[in-house]
Parts: sequence; structure tokens; C-alpha cells
Amino acid sequence: MNVMSKSVPRVNINFSDPDNCKNPWPKVEEVRALGPVVFNEFLDAWMVTGYRDCARVLANAHNFSTEKLAETYGNMFGGSTMQVDDTSRHHMIKAVWAKHLQRDSMPPLEPMVRDLVDWRLLPFMERIRAGETVEARKYLTRGIPTLVIATLLGIPRERFEEFGEWSDNMSGILVITTDPTAVGSETHRFGQEATAKMNAYVREVIQERRRKPGDDLVSAMVHSDIAKTQMSDQDIMASVTQLVFGGNETTANLMTMTLQVLAEHPDQRRMLAQDRSLIPAAIEEIIRWSSPVTVKFRAARNGNPEVAGVPIPDGRNVIPLLISANRDPANWDNPTKFDVKRPFKPHLGFGFGHHICLGINLARFEMQVWLNRLLDELPEWDVIGDIDYGRNFFLRGPQSIMLRAC
Repeated sequence: MNVMSKSVPRVNINFSDPDNCKNPWPKVEEVRALGPVVFNEFLDAWMVTGYRDCARVLANAHNFSTEKLAETYGNMFGGSTMQVDDTSRHHMIKAVWAKHLQRDSMPPLEPMVRDLVDWRLLPFMERIRAGETVEARKYLTRGIPTLVIATLLGIPRERFEEFGEWSDNMSGILVITTDPTAVGSETHRFGQEATAKMNAYVREVIQERRRKPGDDLVSAMVHSDIAKTQMSDQDIMASVTQLVFGGNETTANLMTMTLQVLAEHPDQRRMLAQDRSLIPAAIEEIIRWSSPVTVKFRAARNGNPEVAGVPIPDGRNVIPLLISANRDPANWDNPTKFDVKRPFKPHLGFGFGHHICLGINLARFEMQVWLNRLLDELPEWDVIGDIDYGRNFFLRGPQSIMLRAC
């Protein structure tokens, strides 16, 4: 059934097993030790383990395409988006929002982001100071990126709870890519229901912006030249839905992971509290060390392209294993060590190449504002009890984490 060189190592690993989601590192190290390319029978796909090879796959849209994922992402966002477009049209759609999300566009957003951080952080801190042990994802981290992207989209603050719930459930559609079991199928169904609700609301927002444009990201897309000439209403709706999801899920997971990582490394946390200039580098190290986005999916095309000397048959799936690449000992000294003073090298936490994350600057900026404020209010904390990582290996992060002051 599988056309491959006999020399390619084979494994049969379900990374979405809850134990693997919670602690993926033994399996990740096992796979990387087998070689640069390993075939996973469970996923019927070639996994790429090294930093350099993963970057090369992600940079080569000619030979490694996202377009095979059109059905998966179409189900997730409600239509075609730039996520599965490898043509120049991708860049044209991306450019509409990219100019609003450039690095130099971030400082003017600080008052808004800080206000939204405090809106969640200060009530959370009242409970912490009263001696409570509080679930931090629900009552702190989950709402912040939702509020930020909703504000940029011109969506009322009172709808953010719905947005957060829809976004959480939408991510279940991706579970099926790494968990083709009955449980994965059920999670996928809940995701589709959430997408339908998100799409219905986004349609209303689009129609309102057509009648009354504003200074927001939905208006920017609706009234752009590319939307008027090359995008259907379904395309616009799906693109806005993708932006909502992209602005929520990964950053929320990263914030929650940060709470865990800095609780496990209190010496590093205290270093940050004393020297805030280390925070940008610390955020990059948390992303590298934790890899909230663990994998990317591509399909080989245009002549059985090779990865590390291994030919991949056209049409077959290739998985750059970012969670492995970001701890590749060929690229980092002592990569399993968490070190906020580590000299910076680019990681693959935001992807690479044609489909690098549109919101990379916004995510970094939100994280910096949030972590600074958190350390102002709560320089010392403990994580209490077990942490639930769920079954979503693709977008990995704590689903529940209990915090108290220490």
C-alpha cells in the first residue's frame, strides 16, 4: 500500500492520545532519533524531524502544497481561505490585513491591549489575593486574545464569550488530522457546529460593514480590491472566520503554557520579574521550548520531491514536525533546557515561508503586554494539581490549569 524506500524508519504513533498530548517529548525524541524522515503508519504520512528540513519543506510551496487540506480547512472556516492557497492570490489577500498587523502598527495598540488585559487580569487577581485557587484558562488567558481580535474586527465586547467558545470548539476540526478515531470524529462534529455558528455571525458583520464601513479589519477586507474582484461572499466570510480563529487559539494556548512553564522554572520567572527587558526573548524561548503549534501538513507534488534524500510520492502527506524541529540539537545547544537568556535563533513556532503566521507581530505584542502586567500583579505563583491537555495535538495547550499565589 505504501510506496516508500525500505530504509525509511516506520512508527505507529497516535500523538493525540491524551498521554502524548500532555507529555509528547518521549515520543518526539524517539521519532527524531530514528532519522530525518520517519513514516508514521497511524497517520499514513512522512514526518520530518529536523529544523533545517522542516524549514525547507515549509519554504517550498512548489513541491509541498497546502491545497490538499482545502476540505479540512474549508470545513473549519466555512469556505476557501488563503490557508490553502499557494498562488499569488494568497499574498494579495494577506496584504489586506498585513499592513494593519506590521510590527510598527503595534505600539499604538498598547492602551487597548493593556485595558483588555486588565479587564481579565484584575478580577482574576482579586480572587487570587483572597486565597482562592483559580482556573486560569477560563478566567484569565482565554478571554484576552479573543477580546483583542474582536476589538480589531469591530465586534462588541459582550460577544467575546461566544467567540471564545466557538473558537475552542472549531479547533476540534483539526483533531481529525492527528486522531482518526471515533473520539476524533466526534470532536470534529462539535467543531463543525461551532464553525456554522461563527459563520452565521460573521455574515451579519460583513453585511453591516458593507452598509456602514468602519476603521476595523472586517471593513478593510470587505472594501478591498481583492474582495471586490476575486472573492465571493463565502470566501470573505471564511477569511474573516479564519482571522478570528487565528487571533484566538494559539495565543490563548501560549499564554496558558507560559503559566505552566514559568511555574516549573521559578528562577527564570524571578529573573523576568526583575528584568523586564528579558521578556521578548523569554516569549520566543517559551514558543520554541513548548511548541503550541506542533505540526504542519503538506502534500508532495510536481515530481516526487525529496526530503533529506527520501523521495515522497506525489499526492502523499508530509508532516513537518515543528515540535521536534524546535528542539533539534543540530540547531540549538542543550535544546531541552529552558533558558530565557538563550541567544536568539529563529524557531518554527509561527511557521515559515509562504504561510508564515499573519498575526505573528500581534501575538508577540499581546504576550509582552500580558506577561508584564501579570508579573506586576502576581510575581509568584504555583500550579496546583494535574494539567489537562486534552486530545488536540495539532494546537497543543493546557485545557485547564489551576493557579494560586505562593
